[in-house]
Amino acid sequence: MRVKDIMDATPSIIRNSDTFEHLIKTLNEVKHHVVFVVDKEDHLVGVVTEADLIKVLIPKYLSFDEFLISAMNENYFENKCIESRALPVTEIMTKTVLSVHTDDTVIHAASLMVMNKVRTLPVMNNSKVVGTVHLINLMQHIMGVLQKVGAAKDACV
Repeated sequence: MRVKDIMDATPSIIRNSDTFEHLIKTLNEVKHHVVFVVDKEDHLVGVVTEADLIKVLIPKYLSFDEFLISAMNENYFENKCIESRALPVTEIMTKTVLSVHTDDTVIHAASLMVMNKVRTLPVMNNSKVVGTVHLINLMQHIMGVLQKVGAAKDACV
């Protein structure tokens, strides 16, 4: 089975010229909570997940000293959201993006996901993002395989 047979053909895409505010609105509307970032030629240049957004809003020094959390202003998070509205997507996105091709095998996609601890991969064709393969797509494929086996077994009885 190939990736094109199980992928979601409606990838969530934004431009690298977009802002934090646009990104939040887009992520709020998508089902896998991951957005792929493309340049003006539609080439993939990054990916943004919900975790990437939260990292932008949390001060880096907190990863070194959790005690500082209690000393922070209770409205810090909300103020940081407002302050970040115009932040370019390029400052939020992960620039190294794993991807699969429409003709790659399902096992190739599944292996990449497991080895790299990612839940979603962009599906590429002719250097363009044409789909998404997510863990849920793999689960649905597994269910389909097992249903076929069950149906075949029942037909033999």
